[in-house]
Amino acid sequence: MQQKAKQFFATYGKLGLTVYFSISLANYGLVYFALKQGVDVKQIGEKLGCDTTQGKWEKIETFGTPTAAYIIYKLMAPIKWPVVIATTAWICRKGKK
Repeated sequence: MQQKAKQFFATYGKLGLTVYFSISLANYGLVYFALKQGVDVKQIGEKLGCDTTQGKWEKIETFGTPTAAYIIYKLMAPIKWPVVIATTAWICRKGKK
């Protein structure tokens, strides 16, 4: 994953960096907002394919909303990268027209 990230930033440069940070900020913000609205943390973990039977997810709720949001945000990285790459490639193609 790290090698792909380096290749991505080498290819797209500042555009890639801008899209990455924009999507990352939006992703974290959405997770934070969802947790503030009372979305169940354990349910999110199950949807991400994590093992939620060991009691770790209940512990995440005790960390506070910003920390819980960050943990879930990091777990969503495999979902975020394809979106970042596709969005950046799309913007790059539209910019060349």
